[in-house]
Amino acid sequence: METNTKINALRVLTLMALLSTAILVSSAHAAEPNDAVTQQGDPARWYQEEMTPTAYFKTLKKEAEAVYQESSIACKHMDKKDVGPCLRAAKETLQQDMAAAYSKSGIKTR
Repeated sequence: METNTKINALRVLTLMALLSTAILVSSAHAAEPNDAVTQQGDPARWYQEEMTPTAYFKTLKKEAEAVYQESSIACKHMDKKDVGPCLRAAKETLQQDMAAAYSKSGIKTR
């Protein structure tokens, strides 16, 4: 009978050790930053996205300018007769995108 009690106690201790190891591993994994770019010692605020109206506007502006740049490069590879209208259309699209950026972000136009 005493042997069964020792075996049961050993099983309980083993189970507790396994559970505590699993908890430690999962908490250590959760504490690690998910982003592969983060470096040890970097402040957490560096990796928090800024969602102010100004930051949102800047993001929309960058996207609009990137589209314009890609469009103008594509226009320059067209036939000479099509370059002018294509660039005008790209510029018009940029203006529309910028107007939308001001509208979406709530920033007042200059």
